[in-house]
Amino acid sequence: MVITGIGVGSALPTPVGAAAEALPPTRFATGSAVTTMARRTGAVLGVALVVTLLGAPDGPAEALGAFRHGWWAAAATAVLAAATALALHRRGTAART
Repeated sequence: MVITGIGVGSALPTPVGAAAEALPPTRFATGSAVTTMARRTGAVLGVALVVTLLGAPDGPAEALGAFRHGWWAAAATAVLAAATALALHRRGTAART
């Protein structure tokens, strides 16, 4: 739990700050709320996807297989997110030059 807390505390301020950076001061609260709502919706959908992948296995062998499917789905999602972030970073860097 400590490691999770450190990771979340280190990772979340960056996207929230980036999302709120371009907002005028009168829209800061609304923008922060929308960003938080999108993050929480993503978390709920992610948990629902993992539960769907894991299902209700019958026995230890099926549970292990379902667990592995869940990890593969999480790894694929992380790779996709990293590729998207890298593409956005490169596009943003090219637009500034």
